[in-house]
Amino acid sequence: MSRSEWTKVDFQQFINEFGNEIIIHNAPTILYSKRDKEHEAYSSLIAFFFLTGGLFIYIALSYFLAALFFNLTLFIITLALAIITDAILIIIYIKSNVYIRPLESWVEIYAWNYEFFCLIYYPVFSGKCFPNKAKNVIFKLFQEGVLNSKIDITQIEIYLKLIDRNRKDFENLGYFFQYGKGRPFNDEQIHRNCWKFFPYKRTENDNFLAIANWDHQYEWRDDLEFDFDKLHEYAPWVIQRWNEINLKPLTEEYKEKIYWNLRYIESKPKLKPWEGNLENQAYKNPNAYKDIDTVNNAIIKIIGDDKHIKKIKDIRKDLSIFKSYFRDLTF
Repeated sequence: MSRSEWTKVDFQQFINEFGNEIIIHNAPTILYSKRDKEHEAYSSLIAFFFLTGGLFIYIALSYFLAALFFNLTLFIITLALAIITDAILIIIYIKSNVYIRPLESWVEIYAWNYEFFCLIYYPVFSGKCFPNKAKNVIFKLFQEGVLNSKIDITQIEIYLKLIDRNRKDFENLGYFFQYGKGRPFNDEQIHRNCWKFFPYKRTENDNFLAIANWDHQYEWRDDLEFDFDKLHEYAPWVIQRWNEINLKPLTEEYKEKIYWNLRYIESKPKLKPWEGNLENQAYKNPNAYKDIDTVNNAIIKIIGDDKHIKKIKDIRKDLSIFKSYFRDLTF
């Protein structure tokens, strides 16, 4: 094993030697918001209530004015059309009422000289919702056409030092992740090169990691408690713990299946604990904004750079063009 870089360790080999408890015990407990969800089709819900109200008024008028004018055929047709339209509207709303939640967590293991280890956890969320409704739809088309999946993959690195190989004794050095402290949950201006290291003692007193924003960066529970607006506006917050059922090894074969190379996530550990002073080490991903840049470039090419889009109606006529653009896109 090279002494100058990290080397990936076979998952089963690690389990055979050290057991799975070290992986389960160090898996970061996270808090996620029950209000992290896709944009709801409120216009369909409002139309449903208006149409339902109008239908009741129509039925009432038909009843009271039956002696003056009543056409059974017209009444049945009107009633049937209104009920069918109501059903469509409420189905559209229900389908749009989608909560975003963690599904599982993948794991990779890296080692340096069998002295330092890095457990990389990839909490996988069911999706991600851009605050801008129009861009959110375009991003979904990008995911379908390029990535073939709407899941959102996050990354948390945990650094360990092997103290005694015979006793299987590890020291947890700390956490490294995208730190989104202090920014509003729905702030569109996301800073992805915000990686920061925290020593293990930061987890004392159940100081879990919490979802910081819609892009699923993280901050500490203690940080969240000082952010009154976010803490209460996005309540309830749900605790997500990991076990042998929802922790799964991430293999190179599966990476190919989910187009890992197009997600621009750097797998290898980003810090070098053997050089010391982990808190002063930094990392910057040159492709951190590749997905957003791809979406923005598509908007410029199809709509133009002089038009601000915000609502779905701004892009409705161009949706098929966006779908074709992403389907034919090559990298």
